[in-house]
Amino acid sequence: MPADLFIVFLALQVVGSILYGGLWPLYWFLLLGPILLVTVLIHELGHSLAARQVGGRVEGILLWPLGGLAFIGHAKGPKADMWVAFAGPLTHIPMTAFWVGILFAATFIAYGTTAIQLAWPHPLTYRNLGVAVCVGAILLNISLFAFNLLVPAYPLDGGRILVDSLLTCGVAERTTALITCCVAAPIAIGIVILGCVKFQVITILVGLWILWSTWQLFDCYRKNMLAQHPMFAFAANQHAAAVIAANQPAVAPSQAVSPYAYGGTAGYQPHVVQGYPAAQHFPPGAGRV
Repeated sequence: MPADLFIVFLALQVVGSILYGGLWPLYWFLLLGPILLVTVLIHELGHSLAARQVGGRVEGILLWPLGGLAFIGHAKGPKADMWVAFAGPLTHIPMTAFWVGILFAATFIAYGTTAIQLAWPHPLTYRNLGVAVCVGAILLNISLFAFNLLVPAYPLDGGRILVDSLLTCGVAERTTALITCCVAAPIAIGIVILGCVKFQVITILVGLWILWSTWQLFDCYRKNMLAQHPMFAFAANQHAAAVIAANQPAVAPSQAVSPYAYGGTAGYQPHVVQGYPAAQHFPPGAGRV
């Protein structure tokens, strides 16, 4: 289903570009087809490798018209998850540098000079098509870097970084969830309005997706079920464990306890709920954007 949706999205973009005539349909096919797919895949691989680095696991990567999802999980806290969130957008830095290098070569081939410009060439011809593709790829990477990292709307990377930052600073889970919803909702509404003004279906869908994710978070908040939400499971379970431990009387151990063993059995590790995503079975939608 996601693959079918991507094909439909790509076809609509290419058909719409026919109105511009010339080589523009080919240009948009290259930019929104293989280049966008590879760019999103590398972005999700950045999240996946960071999750593996903090001891997590990767179940898979989903590519679809609204971007990508990396189905990952780890048992670390907000600080580790912040690194996982940063890792995706950071991949756009070397990708941008790569396309800048290709742009130098394409500009020299097309015009005999290395004086590059971040502007689409007009008119678009077979001679300067490579220049246009490089410029588009550079602007695509810059846009994805800024949108994912600088827009603090959950479930974008910037929204996850906001949640992790608040939890790391000691803000309560419920307060953090409410702040996240209050920040994400107006941003999502603004994105939907922008998409309607510019007649961009993909922008409208992104805004609606952020709204839906924000509603899911708010639903957990109002039902007092944040421990079941992927962004708050680790902190909520740690808090619950601390409350239980504080209410239990201290009991002296009958024998010396090794700091490298739990329950008196060497190598035994206590059960820890996966915080990001929360569920052990990785339910649909509990991915890393």
